[in-house]
Amino acid sequence: MASERERLGAALGLVGVLGNVVGVVALGGVEGAYRPGRLGAWAESALVHPSATVASAVAFTVGLLALAGWAAALGRRIQGPAAPLAAGAMAAGAVFDAAGTLAPAVLVLHVAPACAGADCVPVARALLGLTLSLDALFNLTFGAGLVLAGLCLWREERRPVLGGLGLVAGLATAPVAGQFAWEGAAAWLAVAGPLWLAFVVATSALLWGGRTRREPVQEMLREVARAR
Repeated sequence: MASERERLGAALGLVGVLGNVVGVVALGGVEGAYRPGRLGAWAESALVHPSATVASAVAFTVGLLALAGWAAALGRRIQGPAAPLAAGAMAAGAVFDAAGTLAPAVLVLHVAPACAGADCVPVARALLGLTLSLDALFNLTFGAGLVLAGLCLWREERRPVLGGLGLVAGLATAPVAGQFAWEGAAAWLAVAGPLWLAFVVATSALLWGGRTRREPVQEMLREVARAR
């Protein structure tokens, strides 16, 4: 049976997924968002769509902070020497990214009213470039954490399907780190995003369900294998 901390972690995982999905949907009408070659277009479009920009920033930030809590819970739940490192990498990346996702809201709410036209361009590019760079860092650390978590689930917990999903999601997510300078890496998020979202949902279900009866048996088999 799941503990309260595990169920809280599961709930945070679902909040994380929802926040990221809402953040993406809110940016539907904002051109150039999270594209390194289109920072100028992103800045202009953000000012044209201030409500969508702020809504997206808030949704991303809440979702990322929730993901940090989910990662911590997952790190306590899964077994293996790499589990704490996996959780730490994912949580740290999510927290750093959460700080960056607020920058577009800062641009719309605080910078834009104080300047106009070309005067805003340098600050706007700096803020959005910071957002993009911290998001790239998130994809690198989160991707690495997914790979480690997948390995733990596959090898230590004998869950090849879930572990395989984590491995694939991590290997797909880490290259998106190149998005701070490379347009192709940003486009790859269309593949990586659904994979890691699916992993978060699946592991949230694992957390909610708690430890199964087969896990003590698995631990006993591991002890027997070590004895040999």
